Amino acid sequence: MARTVTTRELYDEINAGTVPMILDVRNQDEFAAWQVEGTRPVETRNLPIWMAVEQIDDLVKEIPQDTIVVCAHGNGSDLLLDMLADEGKSCRSLEGGTAAWAELLVAKRLPTTPEGVVVWQVQRPAKACLSYVIGVPGRNAIVIDPARFPQDYIDLAASEGMTVTHVLDTHVHADHITGGPQLAEEVGATYHVPIEDTGRAPTPFANTPLEDGVEIDLGDAKVHVLNIRTPGHTPGSTCINIPGRYLITGDTVFVRGIGRPDLTGRAEELATELFHTVHDRLQPLDPATIVLPAHWSFANEIDEEGLVQTPLGHIFESTLLSEADLAAFIEQIITSLPAAPDTYDTIRLVNSGRQEASAEQLEILEIGKNQCAASTTT
Repeated sequence: MARTVTTRELYDEINAGTVPMILDVRNQDEFAAWQVEGTRPVETRNLPIWMAVEQIDDLVKEIPQDTIVVCAHGNGSDLLLDMLADEGKSCRSLEGGTAAWAELLVAKRLPTTPEGVVVWQVQRPAKACLSYVIGVPGRNAIVIDPARFPQDYIDLAASEGMTVTHVLDTHVHADHITGGPQLAEEVGATYHVPIEDTGRAPTPFANTPLEDGVEIDLGDAKVHVLNIRTPGHTPGSTCINIPGRYLITGDTVFVRGIGRPDLTGRAEELATELFHTVHDRLQPLDPATIVLPAHWSFANEIDEEGLVQTPLGHIFESTLLSEADLAAFIEQIITSLPAAPDTYDTIRLVNSGRQEASAEQLEILEIGKNQCAASTTT
């Protein structure tokens, strides 16, 4: 049996339900911040490496064969693997550790799309983040809400002979570092991010904010920016619409719940805008339109096709979004919010070009799953 497993192999094995246990040997505070998670629940145990070594006799009895051992960078578990093997327990370690897991992107092609158009949902399991590539094979493509790893999107577009002509962030993200400006620069595409979210000052990167109703021409097909702004999660939040088929909602609405309105320090004001966005602007759309959000919160939001998606009509079955009274809506949404992570203000500054960060700092800033949903009540 191989001694290691790659991030993609581990993802596929979790998806297949063949991972018996994950033994995470990082420190307890690191484990508390985030863990390796996939499309299915997996029994996971945290035992710091020094404790695992000290308790090797008991550990051998408690973990199954082929347990996956996870450390921070993939180089701290060799000794433990040797000790376990000496006791007859065959285990594998995750190559690159949680640092590599944080960079894993998994592209899933949507099976039903308008004729001549391809759509990929790009999942980032470590952050429970979603981005999208939409294009016409042999022509042009748009990338929406990309993670900070441009090559994955370049390769995906190239696999269909497409040129990325537009890169768009639906808003200035607070939970992860965008790859938008870098991707746009590398491929010579036009970058778009709402000016309402960047502080309205000139950004250090090229930015062409999109106005309501603008069409993005992909060659033989068009993708429409929704003919309305959708403020609430942030002042400039925008949805992207493939009319009658898909609505890429950013952090405005999720499979369960809606985007929290407090990340810019204007919770009550933005909660009011969010109420009007979802009730006055989104609810009148065709309820069969498929919502494709920028995040998920729990593995059970991933459907049988391995996608995070739901009909728009289902969104309004949740307790929160069926609330018709504005005052009650605002009170409920604000009182349901846990404190945002301390890093979120810094991430927003980096994403809007107002603060720089080293590669090491970016890795630290991105630790942990997103916490952008105000509620997952259904």
